[in-house]
Amino acid sequence: MNLHIFKKNRIRIIATFLSVFFILVVAGLPVMAAMPAFNGDEAVYAVDTKTGDVIVQQNAHQKMYPASTTKTMTALVAMHYVKNKMNQKVKVGNEVNEINGDSSKADIRKGDVLTWRQLLYALLLPSGNDAAMTIATNIGRMDAKNSKLSTDKAIARFVALMNEESKTLKLEDSHFVNPHGYHDDNHYTTAADLVKIGIHLMKYKEIDQIVKTKVYTCHLKSGDKKWINTNALLISPADLPQVTGSSYDGKEYNPYVTGVKTGHTDKAGHCLVFSSKYKDKTMIAVIMHGDNNLWNQANGVVNTFDIDFQKVNWTKKDGSFKTIRLTHVRIANSKQLTLTANKQISSYIDKNQKKAYTTQLQLNSAKFEKKGQSYKLIQTVKKQQKVGNFVVKKNGQIIKRVPLYASKTVHRRGFFDYFLIFLIILIPCGLIFRYYQVQAIRRRRKRRRRRK
Repeated sequence: MNLHIFKKNRIRIIATFLSVFFILVVAGLPVMAAMPAFNGDEAVYAVDTKTGDVIVQQNAHQKMYPASTTKTMTALVAMHYVKNKMNQKVKVGNEVNEINGDSSKADIRKGDVLTWRQLLYALLLPSGNDAAMTIATNIGRMDAKNSKLSTDKAIARFVALMNEESKTLKLEDSHFVNPHGYHDDNHYTTAADLVKIGIHLMKYKEIDQIVKTKVYTCHLKSGDKKWINTNALLISPADLPQVTGSSYDGKEYNPYVTGVKTGHTDKAGHCLVFSSKYKDKTMIAVIMHGDNNLWNQANGVVNTFDIDFQKVNWTKKDGSFKTIRLTHVRIANSKQLTLTANKQISSYIDKNQKKAYTTQLQLNSAKFEKKGQSYKLIQTVKKQQKVGNFVVKKNGQIIKRVPLYASKTVHRRGFFDYFLIFLIILIPCGLIFRYYQVQAIRRRRKRRRRRK
C-alpha cells in the first residue's frame, strides 16, 4: 500500500525534495545587497559616522529645498539651550497661529503647557510646524534675555542662530529663513550639510531616544495628544495597532533604522534624514527631492551598508602606517622612521569591490626626496611633526586623506656629521699609512744592518 502511494505521487515527492534541497543550498550562500538606483535630480549622501567614510553620494553638494528636514537644525539649535532643562515647562503663545493652513501640525494650542522634551517630540514625530514656532519663539527670547520680545523678533533671532550654527558646522551651502521648512526660495541646504547636522544632533541621547520613538502620547490643556512618527522605516507590522488611522502598512519597516526626520513639499519633493545601527556599523544618510520610491531607496542604502560593507584597518592598532628608510641623517640617528596617524584608521569598504581600493603615501616634498626605495632627508623632522598624508583611493579617486606624523625626531646630516665622517675615514687611513711607513723604516734598518 505504501509503495503504491509512493509510485502514485513520486513526481510530487521528488519535486518537493528538490525544492527543499535548493532552499537549503541558497540559504547557505552569502547574502548580497545592491545600492538602489536614484533619479538624476535626487541628492543622496550617506556617511559611516565612526570613520567619516562616504557610503554613497549623488548631487551631495547641490542646493536643495529641505522641507521639514529643516527641523533637525531647529532641534540642534534648541538643544544648545535646553539640554539640561528638558523638563522645564514652556507655555504656548500666539506663535502657533502664525503658520500656514496646510502646514503639518502637532495640534498644540495657545495656552498649552509643555516641557521642552514634549515640544521636541511634537517637533520631530508628527513634524509640527506649530511646535517649531513655539520652540523658536522661546529660544529667541531666551537668547535675547527678554521674555517680552515680540514673536516676530524672537523667531528672527532664532533663525539667525540657525545660520550662525551653519557657520559653526562649516556647512557649505545652507541658508535658513524659518524654523520649520515651509517653502521659501531662499531657504535651502544640501544633502551633505544635512548629514553634518544629523551627526551632531544624534550625539544628544535625548534626541536619539526621541527620533526612534514610534508613538508618543501626552495630556495637554487642549486635550490628549497622540503623535505618530512620520518615518515609515520605524513602523513594523507589530506596531500597526498603535498607529490606527495612519497610512502605514509596516512594509517599509527596517529593524536597523534609528531615526531621524522626514520632509515633503511640492517643490522639495520627498526628503528624508535617516540613521541606522547594525552591530558596530552606524550611519547617517540623506535623500532629497525623492519620489514615492523613497522608502525603498532608504532601505536599499541601509541594507547594502549592513550586508556588503566590511571594516578594513589601514593602519596598525597603534596608528602606525609605514616605516621608511632614510638617507642623509645624522650619524647617531636611526635610518628607520615610522609614520603614524596616532590612532587606528579604518574604513568600511564594499567587499565586492576590494580591488578598487588602494593607498598611497604622500610625504612633504620640502622634507623628503624619494631616492629609489629610500627617502633623502632634506630637513630635520621632530617627533609628532606632521610630515605628510596617506590617501585611500577608490578607482583612482581620493575618498580619504589621513595626516601622518613622525614617531621620533630625526636630524638631517650637517657639517659636524660630514666632519665626523671625514675623521672616521681619515684616522684609519692615517693609521694604515703609519703602519706601512713603520714597516718601510724597519725594512730599511734591516738592510743597513746587513750591509755593515
